[in-house]
Amino acid sequence: MGQMGIKTSTLELHYHTAQKIAEDFENLISNFDREAVFIRETMSKFDWENKQLLLASMIDRDPSLKGISIISRGGAEIIKVVSGKSRKKLLNYSKNPFFARCVKNKRKVVETKPGNPPVLCLYYPFKNFVLKISVILKRVAREIESKKIGKTGFAVLMDSGGKPLIYPSGKDFQDDVEEIKGNSYVLNQALKALSIGSLEYEASDGNEYIGAYAPVPSINGAVVVRQSKSEAYENAIFMRKEALKWLLVFIFIVLGVAYLMARQLAGPIVQITRSAEHVAAGDLSRKVSISAQDELKILADTFNKMIEQLKRYSDMQVEKIIRQQQKIEAIMFSIDDGLVMLDYKMRVQLINRKARSILDISEEEKTENVALNKLVKNGRIREVLREIIKSPSPERSQEIEISSGSITRHFKCFAMEVVSPGKKSGIGIIVAFHDITLDKELVKMKDEFFHSITHDLRNPMGAIKGFVEFMLNEIPGPITEGQKKMLISMDRAAFRLLGMINNILDIAKMEAGKMEIRVEEFSLSETAKKAVELMESLGKRKNISFRTEVDENLNIKGDAGLIERVFINLIGNAIKFTPENGEIVVSCRKNGGKARCFVKDTGDGIPQDYLDKIFTKFEQVKGQKSGGTGLGLTISKYVVDAHLGKIWVESELGKGAKFIFELPVKLRKNENGNINEEKN
Repeated sequence: MGQMGIKTSTLELHYHTAQKIAEDFENLISNFDREAVFIRETMSKFDWENKQLLLASMIDRDPSLKGISIISRGGAEIIKVVSGKSRKKLLNYSKNPFFARCVKNKRKVVETKPGNPPVLCLYYPFKNFVLKISVILKRVAREIESKKIGKTGFAVLMDSGGKPLIYPSGKDFQDDVEEIKGNSYVLNQALKALSIGSLEYEASDGNEYIGAYAPVPSINGAVVVRQSKSEAYENAIFMRKEALKWLLVFIFIVLGVAYLMARQLAGPIVQITRSAEHVAAGDLSRKVSISAQDELKILADTFNKMIEQLKRYSDMQVEKIIRQQQKIEAIMFSIDDGLVMLDYKMRVQLINRKARSILDISEEEKTENVALNKLVKNGRIREVLREIIKSPSPERSQEIEISSGSITRHFKCFAMEVVSPGKKSGIGIIVAFHDITLDKELVKMKDEFFHSITHDLRNPMGAIKGFVEFMLNEIPGPITEGQKKMLISMDRAAFRLLGMINNILDIAKMEAGKMEIRVEEFSLSETAKKAVELMESLGKRKNISFRTEVDENLNIKGDAGLIERVFINLIGNAIKFTPENGEIVVSCRKNGGKARCFVKDTGDGIPQDYLDKIFTKFEQVKGQKSGGTGLGLTISKYVVDAHLGKIWVESELGKGAKFIFELPVKLRKNENGNINEEKN
């Protein structure tokens, strides 16, 4: 406990040191962010001379400021104020990569320039110009210089590329900084971390070090605090040596006492133990004989009585167990489904004839106490069995396909734990194979029928809609107001029916893998807003209010048309189930390397038993008047899956529903036409 306390205190000191330096650095950057906003707001209020006086006063007020420049968006330096006697020659920044990135991304860019002390250049993009503020990091350098810990502990500020910007002076510290700079483990830990953390590693020279790190988001860098492990844990090592010394003394004392006691107790106990081993092996004929007249004699007599009772009970149970096993085997072999019973070491205990046929195991092949992996020859089936056995549950099933010549059969495969009656402890796992070949063929026939009939219906429906529009435009001749209302109703019905037909055909394309996906960069926030604008008129009929919560300039790569269709399907679904005067919220936010969007309504919600199957084709919640074909959510799931994302729903009855989907921000299409996520 003492060692743990010392180690914890040492690490807390490193944590606080790294965190304090990182926070002070971020506060420094935040101060200049506020200065930049002040400059932007006052530039338009002063003439040329007063602008320079304003910037000069800021330079004089803050000794850490090296210079301030106003740069046109073309790169030409318009105004430049520097501290002291520095050069004031106007420069051109058009070829400066940091300036170019600031203008292109419309975001603040930080440039670090190593030196003694180093200089930080902050580029701020404004409407008509770019503001550049150069800062001398003297204060941060002084703070790092003051944060030395012991003889070997120090702090260093690293930029995004792992280059040391600020570290204590001295040749010894410079050598240590070079070691950190060349250590990829330390850099990966510190520069990729999202929060403060600790590190412990062995350097190439064999020395061990501990420390902490804190991220510095403004420069994508980090503060690293490092100290020699031997120095940091010096007191803990001393305590451990003392504890080991006293522990050895105590062990020798205990061994001496134990030896004396063992001489008196070992003989009778060993005899009882050996007899118990024979009983455990099934030999109930061995008894214990002890001549002593003490508690061990009583124990031996009791043990002998127990053996006699066990022998009588064993004789009674053998016949009963044999009859019970014969009944179980008869039941298993008469069941039409394949069944395999395993112990927890995945060895087969029972297997029926159907399972042998499915797994291609001959009747002559021995299966009892043989590992299932050795019996199953098909590699795909082995993988399926491994997955379902890993988490045995009837709800976690998988389908397998077995071909024999021209015949293909489909089986639903699942596993469940076998528990002893009246007990909670398991005795093994049973794997079941249910033949679903007929179900598959019926589903296939149904899908082929739907796809065929809808494809044949699309052309006539298109013609009907075209002729209705032809008549609404009064091309054949004038129509009455009553005829016009009927034609409008016909046009809406035809449009709705044509949408249903197109949905069914789109599902067929997606299932066949023929849906073409274009990958190009687009604004996800603008797509969400556009979908809301398109569907807002439908919501006004029920006086539904819409609210959008989007990150502006949230761009991703993907098919903008298909993603817009997802929004329209989810918003249309929300409008159907939201009562009058309700509210629909549409949100798009960046969540790490993903874009997370959701559509939330204030409707009746979805029952829990429908949450897992609502994205299935033609699946609708019973008892709710919804209309449609039940394909909108299915299409949305296909689109999100095709973009390597995921979609799900969260809902409680009476509290509305929230449909959420996540998409990778960057996708690409390779030369084979496959969609992959870009790696940074």
